[in-house]
Amino acid sequence: MNLHDELASIVGNKWVITGQEAKLYSYDGFTAVEGDPSMVVLPGNEEEAIRVVRLLLEKGAKFVMRGTGTSLSGATVPLDGEVVVGMARLNRVYSQSGLEIEVGPGIANVMVTKNAPPHLFYAPDPSSYTVSSIGGNISHDSGGVHVVKYGPTVNSVLGIRVILPHGEVEDLEYGPFLSALPIFVGSEGTLGGILRARLRLFPKPATRRSMFATFDSVRDAGRAVVGIFKAGVIPSALEMMDRNTIRVVERSRYRANAPDVEALLLIELDGSEEAVNEQEILVSQVIKDNNGERIYPDDGGTKLWNARKGAFPAMGVVAPAYLTLDCNVPREALPDVLAGVAEIGRRKGVLVANVFHAGDGNLHPLIPYYPDKAESLKLALETSAEIMKLALRMGGVPSGEHGIGIEKLKYMDMYYTEEELQVQRRIKRTFDPDNLLNPCKLLGGCKPRNEVTRWMWEWD
Repeated sequence: MNLHDELASIVGNKWVITGQEAKLYSYDGFTAVEGDPSMVVLPGNEEEAIRVVRLLLEKGAKFVMRGTGTSLSGATVPLDGEVVVGMARLNRVYSQSGLEIEVGPGIANVMVTKNAPPHLFYAPDPSSYTVSSIGGNISHDSGGVHVVKYGPTVNSVLGIRVILPHGEVEDLEYGPFLSALPIFVGSEGTLGGILRARLRLFPKPATRRSMFATFDSVRDAGRAVVGIFKAGVIPSALEMMDRNTIRVVERSRYRANAPDVEALLLIELDGSEEAVNEQEILVSQVIKDNNGERIYPDDGGTKLWNARKGAFPAMGVVAPAYLTLDCNVPREALPDVLAGVAEIGRRKGVLVANVFHAGDGNLHPLIPYYPDKAESLKLALETSAEIMKLALRMGGVPSGEHGIGIEKLKYMDMYYTEEELQVQRRIKRTFDPDNLLNPCKLLGGCKPRNEVTRWMWEWD
């Protein structure tokens, strides 16, 4: 019996996909590189997933664990004929008690809060939260709008069930001794497969209030971000959109009648009504001190927040594809970094639209390109490389939430020392000595497959 038939005997013939239909799994949210899956298998429950992974390990078959495919770093692209194990059907809610909820890895982020009691919510909310799966969120340590106050995914993961590369299933959680749990959060599927997750829920605040402010320069907006924290305020959300992003959004279905200004800050405060009132006064003064002006949308700002969430897909009005980085920089560096990004865009002759989590300095420059024009993609990659080098020079890190995947491999040597990289490689070898799980990602080790991967992985 061949591998296809053995997999079909576990999940049913309908759920093993080959040929042209398997090509649908050649991409994830990072569309610059096309993968080549040998086949796709879609287990329907935890038991089937365990049997599938054990069979692949027994056969020595390389494979990629995949959720709903929203990765923006190419972390789930099968570069070399790997089997794709799609976990989207594992979307059960197993239990909910107190401030905890246990779910399958395939459940969409948005459905966690929907399945929680009405007075509780799940805090991490990446822009793709309506479709991105919890397993993928954990694998990338995803952030979102509310990361500035509630933290990224790692702060909301209480435990996970994983299947390891030797086929054993273990429940990992925090305890009085060293725990392997934090190692798996952000490991991009290179150490094991997530089978279920126990997540932390937060009580919904008594009051949530949005504030919006316009600025005539991104430097002033960046200074205001720093000033808010210096005033002793920790907003529950603090986002920025620059003029390029605003103009793109206003041409799309996410149009919000936003003012045509150099920068727009979207601020959310939460807590008791008394605390929010005090914070609003402080933030208003910071806005004024940094040459900003508050605006008061008729709808309370719902359309502006939707515009922020829709900024990524809105880029489709400019070009059919785009790159986006997610390097984190210190908040104090934001004014200089934003000015530097604008200069890079002008010098390269490329539109760079900045929309990002300003509260934690998590930049998201969006760089459009045309997939059918190689020089367009090369120019976008060169522009992103210059932005990344600028961010690292200013004290930043390569990734805040999207992961390294295949997109940022060459920046690992710039950020980490060789000794630090050796430690990470040793961890990988310890868990996965045969390099069967998601090879080539995060730590690299593969040779370029084509011109595009050469551009991404090698310096000219």
